[in-house]
Amino acid sequence: MPSYRQRGCCQSTTSGFVLPLALSAAFLILLSSTSLHSLALLSLSRSRISTAEGMRADQLRSAAQHFAQLATDSHACLLTWPSSSWNDLGSQCADADPSRLQQGLIGEEVWSLIDWVPSGDTGRLSLRLAAGARAVFLLAIDPDGPAVREVGAMRPLVTLEQERP
Repeated sequence: MPSYRQRGCCQSTTSGFVLPLALSAAFLILLSSTSLHSLALLSLSRSRISTAEGMRADQLRSAAQHFAQLATDSHACLLTWPSSSWNDLGSQCADADPSRLQQGLIGEEVWSLIDWVPSGDTGRLSLRLAAGARAVFLLAIDPDGPAVREVGAMRPLVTLEQERP
């Protein structure tokens, strides 16, 4: 005679339900931890990019301050002329050496002058770092004599590397 169980009288309708539920829960936990890990990596990447951009901006500001520091004494007369005509000034700025204002060194970073365009009591200074970062500054010129009074806010210029998708 068959036993009570063999006849199937009292078989549970929930048999085989716990294992799929446990596997689904484990998969859901794995998926959410992977998502959280991805978000953490993205946040770290953005933080590093922001830090690098801040350092480039500081280097560009330092280069503009260095230009202003070099544009004193005999080199100050160059501030009244656009940089494109500095080499053609002759006796108008006889003691000035235009090459001193065309390139400099801040720490280990080399900067170079892209353009200087005076306009009354201001001037537009365009600089480039050796690494490729470029920016424009508005400099306030002292009306009592050619000297930089203040280096204004920086406006970054887009480089070719930043334009590519």
